[in-house]
Amino acid sequence: MKAYKFTMFIFLLICSISLTACNKNRSDYPSLQGKKLLVYVAFHEDEAKPLLEGFKQKTGCEYSLLRFPTGEALARAIEEKAAPKADVFLGGTVDAHEYMKKEGIIEKYISTNASSIPERYKDEDGYWTGLYIEALSIGINKERWDAEFKSKGIKLPESFQDLLNPAFKGEIIIPNPKTSGTGYTFVSYLVQSMGKEKALEYLGKLNHNVAQVTTNGLTPAEKVGIGEYLIAVNFINQQLIVKKSGFNIQYKIPKDVGWTLCAVSKIKNGPDSKAANAFIDYCLTAQAGNALKNFSMAMSTREDVSLPEGGQNLSNLIGSDKYDFKKAGIDKEEMLDALERIKP
Repeated sequence: MKAYKFTMFIFLLICSISLTACNKNRSDYPSLQGKKLLVYVAFHEDEAKPLLEGFKQKTGCEYSLLRFPTGEALARAIEEKAAPKADVFLGGTVDAHEYMKKEGIIEKYISTNASSIPERYKDEDGYWTGLYIEALSIGINKERWDAEFKSKGIKLPESFQDLLNPAFKGEIIIPNPKTSGTGYTFVSYLVQSMGKEKALEYLGKLNHNVAQVTTNGLTPAEKVGIGEYLIAVNFINQQLIVKKSGFNIQYKIPKDVGWTLCAVSKIKNGPDSKAANAFIDYCLTAQAGNALKNFSMAMSTREDVSLPEGGQNLSNLIGSDKYDFKKAGIDKEEMLDALERIKP
């Protein structure tokens, strides 16, 4: 009888521990049944959906999202500053979050989950936190290169200066720095590495070879992937997304190139502060990081989230001081105004 009671005690104890473990993740979040979160999304919708669905499972919170290129999402947040409609600004390059911090559009929120993210990947004042790392890269359609350019003895581009080769006239596609965080990172990196006047001179020359300027950062890689254009300038992870889809896109990350972060922040005086806090908490977990990497093809800011299969390790770039993405946010308005001086 005593043996039976002891066996039952152990059985019940194990069941109790199992139930506690199963419910632990859900109990870490508030019940948000009946609530609805509005998120402005400044990266691909396929990246946002796993985060929002995972959050909904944890909390019961419904959601809606509006997806824009970073510049357009920023413009909307600026326009709505006096009466915000959204709760969270998800994605987009850090310069946009830094600009919103400067303009009082986002507010401080330091998630307990941010403690698992190195200091270099988050705002020192707690206004934004990086989700993953992005680096500028040159993407090339390998099939077209081999068929049309290799036999001519033209050098495969390895630096942004190489893109000025007249042989590439009409074959380059880049994102618009006014609407795209990717495009602005490219311009800001050039300014910081060359100086403003030389950067503007370079961009004026590059314009002669550029066939199309897109509103977002992913499209250049997509169009190079299908062979519509030969060369794209955007982020390496955007090129890897296209490569993962089966297209033969080759990439080259120039030496000491600029890198930035894709971040998340809380919109100041948004409709639902509690839901916004809880969603940011979830976005910064390892679970969310692992879900996100499969779509972003990027290197997570969390060290306990491994690289996605086929991803690019950017550790060698992280120590570079060639690009200050916080300064990029501070200088954003001035730099975009300066671009008006470039002659077509």
